[in-house]
Amino acid sequence: MSWGIGFGAERLGLVALIFPRIIALCLLAALALIGTSFSRLSFDDDIHRVFLSDSQLSQAQRAYEAEQSPPLSTAMVYVTSQGALNAEQLTALRDLSLDLEFVEGVTAVASPFVLRRPPSVEAPSGMPLFGTQIDATFADDLTTFEALDTGLPTFVNHTLTAMLLSVSIDTDQTTIATAMTDIQAELDRALPAGLSASLTGEDIISNEIVSGLKDDLIALNVWGALVIALAAFALLRDLRLALLAVVPALLGASSVLALSVWLGYPITVLSNVIPILLLVLGVADGVHLTAHLKENGSLRGAIEDVGPACALTALTTAVAFASIMFTGNAQLFEFAILGAIGTTLSFVFVIVTFALLGRIIPLSDEPIPQTSAVFANKLTAIGASLPSATVATCILTLVAATWGFSETKAWFPLYQNLPDSSATLRTNDAIADDFGGVFQMIVETTGDWVQRQNLVAQLEAVSPSKTVLSEVNFARWLGHPNEQPTAEELETLPNALVDQLRSENDTASIFVSMPEPMRSDESLAHFDLIYDTAVTAGADTIIGLPTIMRQEAVSLIEQLSYGLIVASLGATVLVAIAFRSARLIPVLIIPNTLPLMITGASLHFWAQGQLSPTAVLALTIAFGIAIDDTVHFLNRFYNAKANGETSAKAVTTAAKSAGQVMVLTTLLLTVGLSVTLFSDFTPIRLFGGMMIATLWAALLIDLLLLPALLTWKRTADVSV
Repeated sequence: MSWGIGFGAERLGLVALIFPRIIALCLLAALALIGTSFSRLSFDDDIHRVFLSDSQLSQAQRAYEAEQSPPLSTAMVYVTSQGALNAEQLTALRDLSLDLEFVEGVTAVASPFVLRRPPSVEAPSGMPLFGTQIDATFADDLTTFEALDTGLPTFVNHTLTAMLLSVSIDTDQTTIATAMTDIQAELDRALPAGLSASLTGEDIISNEIVSGLKDDLIALNVWGALVIALAAFALLRDLRLALLAVVPALLGASSVLALSVWLGYPITVLSNVIPILLLVLGVADGVHLTAHLKENGSLRGAIEDVGPACALTALTTAVAFASIMFTGNAQLFEFAILGAIGTTLSFVFVIVTFALLGRIIPLSDEPIPQTSAVFANKLTAIGASLPSATVATCILTLVAATWGFSETKAWFPLYQNLPDSSATLRTNDAIADDFGGVFQMIVETTGDWVQRQNLVAQLEAVSPSKTVLSEVNFARWLGHPNEQPTAEELETLPNALVDQLRSENDTASIFVSMPEPMRSDESLAHFDLIYDTAVTAGADTIIGLPTIMRQEAVSLIEQLSYGLIVASLGATVLVAIAFRSARLIPVLIIPNTLPLMITGASLHFWAQGQLSPTAVLALTIAFGIAIDDTVHFLNRFYNAKANGETSAKAVTTAAKSAGQVMVLTTLLLTVGLSVTLFSDFTPIRLFGGMMIATLWAALLIDLLLLPALLTWKRTADVSV
């Protein structure tokens, strides 16, 4: 028995027709289970998971974090003033910094008020830089400290208009969210008039992303469902037809949210788009099914004739998702699994729900508007009448677009994962200008003291002033820069700081404050200069979030690009297998590769030529979806051929039936995905925009190039 191009998956719909009550009860039970799962949705709050993989660099980062005891998180309080800080404000800020040390979980607060003069006989631990009473000459005290030339930070910018408080939080004692609430309460209570304060830090950025994700998830899916339902009604001009197309898709899309709970996967900036993506795909299948039902009046016929193509398109999309799982990145692995299984599960809901609803929702006699059919027929006629010119033009366009795509540059800016409305973005930039940056590169070395001195000196030579923190800086403060501080001398420093600077195995750590590497071309060049300097000066290991963002992001994009190739080849071969024709492969390659290259090359015009992981993901998933139109067109084409039509006639028949629905589904996909363009997250807008661009390119190329290839004399044998 032949399974057909859908490998028999459409028979689930036929089973629903035979046993409607049993299947309806099963569907209701599944919906109840899905509904109870929504309250257990979780959101990813680990900023490192975006970048970490199974590479040596990621393993070194994990090992470093595991060694930190207790586990500490740093929150930065950035205080600014309209004019130069005065003595009264500074006194109030000192009291505030002392109060912050009593917040639960806070282990230390680094600020100008922890600065001390070098040790002396009278004060072995050094006298505090500021006395009991801070007076108007405090700027002279700061100048005196800077004159020591230790390289240690003063936590006050050179214009005296901004101050930084670095708060260390023991995450075993409290959560970041709780600590932030308590710190903000202290700021609201004690911050002097005329000053403003904002919070930032790696974990604070993570919390802000999570908060934005929750709002975005609700907005995307609620507005997406509403917009698609309205668009379906507007395009189909039939409420009952719209219900048949939209309701099954809504159930399929909701299932993927429950699936994330069942698999234990948190929602991320990437996986946030999967529900709306599956919603628009389900609606596309629904339109194909309902259009056939409208045209032929047979529910069983719609499932038997169109269901296999819907099943195959679900498989190609699942293959596209699955190709992403080999990157070694946990977050992308979850995205791949959730998308692949979710696509399959969504198809099951769509085909079964369509079969059940089709039994009870009678269709009206109103015809589907023919505007889309006219558009499809005209494009098809052009391709079929000018096959050689069409093929040649598309090949030249493919070559040019491929070159343009190859000239894009790997780019992964963390700041784009924050909501556009985020004040943290401005705070991070301000801290970068005043104090070097929010993030820290960690340079580790096991060399002797001379090597450590040389390494620190070289790093300081290429870094802004007072952004390099090491044991060497404290040796300078002690007055003997050429001698390593003794354990007794280091006892004057906070234990947590000493443990970070010198581990038990005598590995020294050097911390370099910097902005995120891919904030701009300048910040990237700045990072690369510091990184290369550290390597040349003999660093053993270079880790920290900036390094992870720079190195792992490029590797991740390379791996995703390989995944794009796998998805393209895999989906193409799968379709050829489904139609049982290896000779179909060359017919599939150009129509389904060209849209991707065009969209990829377009990044030069609206994304500064930056190829981010989100962009590669969009291209990969878009390929799995773009080939859907090809599948439906070929399905109608081969059905017509089976009825004895010539290739030229079969192309016309396919255009009249599938072409019309291809235009309608592309319009619906565009409307549905357009809600992503209003997201507060740049990656989600980028994902949606690239998907829309790819789908329209795929539609135009399918309607022009497929007819040309299927009727062109050199490939005419492919169509028989």
